[in-house]
Amino acid sequence: MSIVLQRIDFSATETLVSILRDADEDEQRVRDTLADEAYTSYAALAGEQLVGAVTVRWQEDESEIEYIAVVPARRGSGYGKAIMAVVLEEARRRNVRSLLVGTGNSSPYHIAFYQKCGFRMDHVRKDFFRYIQPPVFENGILLQDMLVFRWENEQ
Repeated sequence: MSIVLQRIDFSATETLVSILRDADEDEQRVRDTLADEAYTSYAALAGEQLVGAVTVRWQEDESEIEYIAVVPARRGSGYGKAIMAVVLEEARRRNVRSLLVGTGNSSPYHIAFYQKCGFRMDHVRKDFFRYIQPPVFENGILLQDMLVFRWENEQ
């Protein structure tokens, strides 16, 4: 499966909001991040088809994936892994030492996904999701802590 990441400048980020909205319960946080020049946002394309989006804060020492999402109709088809592979290749190209990504403590699917992509558990950001009101439950678990995973560039 061939995925191309196309960098999106601020004037066109509205296209990504609906996709990345699934990666954060707060749409305004998504919009604020897309507007922040510290982040680079990409549309993930399979041929001409938009299949996902990703937003990264690139830094040489330690970068972080802020958002990554696949359009709902394409989930479970390998697009997430393909997008992540391209992001990791870009990290290698940029000589990034490590790449972080976080997910909620109540998301076993996402926890497994990041490990399958080569990330390892690094630390917990306790009470990170306290801002979400009313509180969110996933799989019967209160979403409250962010589990942070790290990928190390062994290049």
